[in-house]
Amino acid sequence: MTTRLGFVIIFAGIVLIILRAANWIDAEWADIASTLAIVIGALAVAIDGEAADHKAK
Repeated sequence: MTTRLGFVIIFAGIVLIILRAANWIDAEWADIASTLAIVIGALAVAIDGEAADHKAK
């Protein structure tokens, strides 16, 4: 479940980057939010993957 949520958060960050690149959003908060979303999403995926590795052993 956390993996799916992590990928959704990463996807939202990518969408923000695309909207910012297309000049549909003209705010610096979009840069910060997109970076944070990608990092937090990646952490969620990594933590869930690590937990799954420990369960398999």
